[in-house]
Amino acid sequence: MAPLDLQKIEAWIKGHARVRERVREVLLFDQVDSTNQLALQMGSAGLPGGVLIIAETQNKGRGRFNREWISPRGVNLYLSLLLRPYQHTYDFPLFSLATATGLAQAIRSATGLAASVKWPNDILLGDKKVAGILLEAGKTSGEAPYLVVGIGVNVNWDFCDIPKELQATSLMATLGQPVDRTGLINDILIALAAQYQLLDRDKKEELIHNLSEVCVTLGKPVRIKTPNQTFEGIAETILEDGSLLLRLGDGTKRKVLLGDVTHL
Repeated sequence: MAPLDLQKIEAWIKGHARVRERVREVLLFDQVDSTNQLALQMGSAGLPGGVLIIAETQNKGRGRFNREWISPRGVNLYLSLLLRPYQHTYDFPLFSLATATGLAQAIRSATGLAASVKWPNDILLGDKKVAGILLEAGKTSGEAPYLVVGIGVNVNWDFCDIPKELQATSLMATLGQPVDRTGLINDILIALAAQYQLLDRDKKEELIHNLSEVCVTLGKPVRIKTPNQTFEGIAETILEDGSLLLRLGDGTKRKVLLGDVTHL
């Protein structure tokens, strides 16, 4: 598989004003422990937002709930974007939903595959996971809060090499042919810029509408495990703050802000 092309990525960003507003610098590494961890260190050190970190492999890649993110070399995408949003920190979770929507749209645009979102931010092809998102935030004294958007996409991972317990797939395994990883980064950045712009303009209703159009969790019976409780019910709608409204078996409704979702 061809290595990622930093010059192409940088040239493309320069030619797209909306993306250029979000990404001022691109750092491409052959190997890191974790792109998210590196971005968090930069945020803690006071670096301004707009740094995009990409790696060909990660030694200690992480997913949600501190799960390991397996990162084989040279076949997938592992990237993290350091932001310093002006939005209040209680709106930061909306960046996760905006990222999920943009990522699904980018995969659709690049491959024609019907990528969908499992609330809040897993990207699926059929019933198998193809991409995930990890948001982490922090604040140092005297600095604006920083937000790190981490993205992992299974691009050209041979299906035979994907551990069965992951219940995952890759773009190549589904499409039947390799996908240009450099070009996919470009598609992802323009899709993210469009969704983040909705947040900047306080168009939360439009953002949630866009997510709802690609979210396969809505209308399904689900089990949601939160840090303190587990709920089962029908996923009815996504509210303006990004939470999921669940109709429980007794007819009552429960608003869930964060959890590990299983489609039943």
